[in-house]
Amino acid sequence: MTASVQGSPAGHLARELAAALGGRGIDSQVFEAQGIALVGIWSVGLVVWCEWSGGEWRFRWSLDDGSGTGRRSYTVCPCAAVETAVRRIEGLYRERYSRMYGEVRPEARRPHSGEGGRG
Repeated sequence: MTASVQGSPAGHLARELAAALGGRGIDSQVFEAQGIALVGIWSVGLVVWCEWSGGEWRFRWSLDDGSGTGRRSYTVCPCAAVETAVRRIEGLYRERYSRMYGEVRPEARRPHSGEGGRG
């Protein structure tokens, strides 16, 4: 359920990220409530938060897979750089998926970009 009929900036950004990840074959779900939003990539235990911090909206996610103990490592990427975030999240997704399931799902492989033109 969204916080309002129009949705929050965090929700809009989370949906934008989820759509971009979906274009790369990565399934995710968006959760939004009271101005907070996250994108869950449950197949590999990855959660991306959309947060306001330091005067800008940014995506934040853990680099750890939760299997270790101790302090977790997080990284951030400005929401204005959604394609950069998608590439970084896709790399982490592929690494985790391969480690967990022994292979990378074919639909999650990076699409060919511009090789040979349009045909």
